[in-house]
Amino acid sequence: MSLGIRDVLGNAHHVREIDGDTPLVSAALHRLLIAIVHRNVVVNSVEAWAALWEAGRFDMDAFDDYFRRWKRRFDLFDPVRPFYQVSILDRNSSTSSARLLFHQANNATLFRHIREDRPPALAPAEAARLLVGLMAFDFGGTKTGGSAQAAPLNRGAVVLAKGQNLFETLALNLCRYAPEEGDPWDFDGERDMPAWEREAETVKGEKSLDGYLDLLTWQSRRILLIPEEDDCGNTVVRQVVIMEGHRLAGETLHGRETMMAFRRNRRAAASDDPWPAIRFSEERALWRDSLTLLHSAGHDTQSPATLRWLSDLAFEEIIPHSSIVPVDVYGLAGRKAKTLFWRHERLPLSISYLSDPRLADALRAALEIADRVASELNAAVWLVARDIAGMTGRRLTGAPKKRVSQIALRLGADRVYWASLGLPFKRLIFDLPRDRNDSARQVDTALDEWTRVVWTAMWDSFRRATGSLERSVRNLGTLAMAERRLRRATGAWLFEDRGGTEHEQGQ
Repeated sequence: MSLGIRDVLGNAHHVREIDGDTPLVSAALHRLLIAIVHRNVVVNSVEAWAALWEAGRFDMDAFDDYFRRWKRRFDLFDPVRPFYQVSILDRNSSTSSARLLFHQANNATLFRHIREDRPPALAPAEAARLLVGLMAFDFGGTKTGGSAQAAPLNRGAVVLAKGQNLFETLALNLCRYAPEEGDPWDFDGERDMPAWEREAETVKGEKSLDGYLDLLTWQSRRILLIPEEDDCGNTVVRQVVIMEGHRLAGETLHGRETMMAFRRNRRAAASDDPWPAIRFSEERALWRDSLTLLHSAGHDTQSPATLRWLSDLAFEEIIPHSSIVPVDVYGLAGRKAKTLFWRHERLPLSISYLSDPRLADALRAALEIADRVASELNAAVWLVARDIAGMTGRRLTGAPKKRVSQIALRLGADRVYWASLGLPFKRLIFDLPRDRNDSARQVDTALDEWTRVVWTAMWDSFRRATGSLERSVRNLGTLAMAERRLRRATGAWLFEDRGGTEHEQGQ
């Protein structure tokens, strides 16, 4: 079912969730709605948030006044200020509406190819959703008339706490908005406004952030949808102009973006962001960064400000520490403006993770166990790869070392290992805080089970990687040596330190 902005907010307590055309569009639409809510609902204190939560729905009187005032700015085809667009762009520079499908247009898929010489006829509602998604997630690179900076959400994974309905979801992601007191950061609240309220149209070039609402509705592109009628008389969009819009004026998103987690890069070059956001990657499953996503640890990581705000609410006993809030994570991975994949993952978050250091320490311990075992697994596979390459006993540098690395990568033990741990880790996140009356015992029990799962995953992935190798005398000797090394390197610290031995696992 499709609803307009006013109707979706008015019925947010009845709507289960937003399901956009892609996970990226879903994330961008949530941020659009959050900007509108912040503009019409005062959330400058714990008490103000509690009053909203207790109401259980939005009071639409204020929203209706707002939408009457800005009605024309929400019109997708207004001749003067169309929604999220620039009306004065040269229509002769138009391109296929397929460019709005940025997450597909540059993606080499097996069975579906977007052809720009056959522009899809997009219904206005679909074009509007894709417009919001493109503005938030588009890749940088060549656009009509120049080269554009990547859109803000292209830089990291977007974290969204989910409620039992859309009202709860939006409320859970409203951070404290009090710019005069430095929340979510220090800026001039009088200047901060969403894109459609600005008198000046979006122009090409650098622009500093005016505030949080500016960031939520950041105009990374200058876009113009060109409507036409199809054979049935319906309005559709087949052509669109897309040009470079605002560039962040040398500013990091760290300390400003509330829905991303960040990790300090102490070795960042002068041109690099010293605080890059956690993001999806081909090489690394996102759950391996869950500690950073859920909990700020030390001075080198920072969890999303929206989750830290939930911790404040739990501290004030506005929401129970025992609450389980699913956390959705949206994002993409790309290379040279080509989409490798986009993704939507869900983690079960107990609010107690945000405030209980013992749970954070347990989560850190679990991740360290998995990382250390992975290192030992890769070292054992490396021995096998050296044997396959015929380089046992040689000191490897340059091309020979690269060749052995390629063989080890093809064996695929590391990929199988991490893939097999994804679901057990989510189960661990759920199990750790389950019994607050006996939390120490619960943590030990959960970590013992996790250790056994990691041990089993290590051996399964090693044997799957090496099981198809030719069983020559030399290979058998190398495999035996690699297995002994793996057992010695992991068994003692995995099990003896926890009161058992690796022999309990039957390996």
